[in-house]
Amino acid sequence: MKNIRLYLSIAMVAVICTFGSNCWAQIIKGEVFAGGSVSQVDGDFCYGYHRVNPQVGAGALVPLTNWLDVALEVMYNPKGALKKDSIVYNSSFNGRYDLKLDYVEVPVMFYFTDKGRYTVGLGAAFGRLVGFSEKVHGIESDTRIGDGKLRWKDGIAHEDMDLGYIRNQDDLNNPAFYDSTGQLLIQNSNSYKKNDFSVCADLRIRIWEGLHAQIRYQYSFIPIRTCLYTSNAGGNPIKLQKNNQIALRLTYIFGEDRSKLNKIIQKEERSKK
Repeated sequence: MKNIRLYLSIAMVAVICTFGSNCWAQIIKGEVFAGGSVSQVDGDFCYGYHRVNPQVGAGALVPLTNWLDVALEVMYNPKGALKKDSIVYNSSFNGRYDLKLDYVEVPVMFYFTDKGRYTVGLGAAFGRLVGFSEKVHGIESDTRIGDGKLRWKDGIAHEDMDLGYIRNQDDLNNPAFYDSTGQLLIQNSNSYKKNDFSVCADLRIRIWEGLHAQIRYQYSFIPIRTCLYTSNAGGNPIKLQKNNQIALRLTYIFGEDRSKLNKIIQKEERSKK
């Protein structure tokens, strides 16, 4: 929690520094939001949005035109995956799987508003992994924050070779990856990347004055981890794990009336020239 508060504080200072110099124009709008999300991690064989997470944050919106705003947000946004019954891994029954990934994220969004009520948002987000836990069979795993790459088995002489480029089965067609008996010398990664880059799309609907209901879909466009799974059919299928999340939240926007008034005044001034 200390790390989370630290990253939130740094990001909020960045928001203030970015938009503070424009406050004299009185058209900058602030926002606060709170809600929840459901998530899964694609590529881990635990299907379904079963992980339920909170989501809270704040931001600033700068009007570019009468219908377009650009926004910088800061939010605490946990993600992860949850399997309550069982998963199949190495052809065995493994039981419960529980993955929690705690991110502090900074999305940059472009909002397109129609008639002052409906708003569509598109953008991207940078996330920093500040904490996590992974449990298999109810037991904490040895996974940590790192580079998310596949790794050599302990004691292998080729440890200086970079495995970061391995993305599919064909990438394993290298004699250096196998011993004299044909056994693969590479094992599963034991870390999640510390950074997550994702695309965002959302819909916001005005409920009452500055209060809005908002739904957002967010998906990693860079893998957070590369995993190696074995199967009964043989081979070593490689999965690129990515965060997959749907969030519902209530958003309150400050300064909307003042912003609208300024737009009217500016429009009238332009018409007089």
